[in-house]
Amino acid sequence: MQKIYSREIVAARKAALVEAIGALRARGVVPKLAAVVCSADPAALSYVAVKRKHAEEVGADFEGVDLSHAGSYGEIATHMRALCARPDIHGVIVVMSSKPEVDEIDVTNLVPAHKDVDGLSVGNLGALLQNGPHQRFIAPATPRACIALAETQERLAGKTVAVIGRGRTVGKPLANMLVNAGATVTVCHSATQDIPKFSRAADIVFVATGRPRFFGRDYFSEGQLVVDAGVGFIDGKLAGDVDGAALEGFDIRLTAVPGGVGPLTSVLILENLLALIAHAEAAHRL
Repeated sequence: MQKIYSREIVAARKAALVEAIGALRARGVVPKLAAVVCSADPAALSYVAVKRKHAEEVGADFEGVDLSHAGSYGEIATHMRALCARPDIHGVIVVMSSKPEVDEIDVTNLVPAHKDVDGLSVGNLGALLQNGPHQRFIAPATPRACIALAETQERLAGKTVAVIGRGRTVGKPLANMLVNAGATVTVCHSATQDIPKFSRAADIVFVATGRPRFFGRDYFSEGQLVVDAGVGFIDGKLAGDVDGAALEGFDIRLTAVPGGVGPLTSVLILENLLALIAHAEAAHRL
């Protein structure tokens, strides 16, 4: 088994971000990312801390907004609308909890498309599905990271691909982005009968279910490229969806967890931030 790490592509993209942000600052534009945290979950706080670290490393400003105390959608919406209206904030990400009284999709859609750095609002996802040649939209960062890592190994056009997972943040947008890239895509999920039949037949497999170390050798074939976008914890340690230990001695290429999709996602969120600034400046010139 060959492990694939993102450190080289992350370093190159961070260097480009430092240069681009330096040029923006030189003309008085200070890129700023805001993270709205609607959760007291330590994992959510850790996620935001990582985003702050990456932003500061490349010269962007960062602001965390704690709405974990908010008890209703209306209270969250009031804060969100005020935050998104601020001209000094160019991009907003939302980190939700599992509050049953607040719908995560409703909260995400409070972020207007022109400040949706995660690419998960209805405006950006709708534009992704339309895939028009002149559309400006922000693609979700985790699927972008999955595709960027895969493309360091394989050309996607013409390949057969299995996506295991149909979640709103990774699986669904990833499947559409792969179709747009020219791949032939099968999406497997909890209602799919005999997932290994589909995953073993693919050239490339993307896994994003949040079931740590669930997918072992039975799901894969020799010679495949496997991109693991899963995030979970076992004994307090970060783990992906794929059981890497079960694939030892197998002729397969597998992205590392940690060290694969995750670090690249953080960098691509910042690339999305600069894209939002560029889109806003272009719209202003019209």
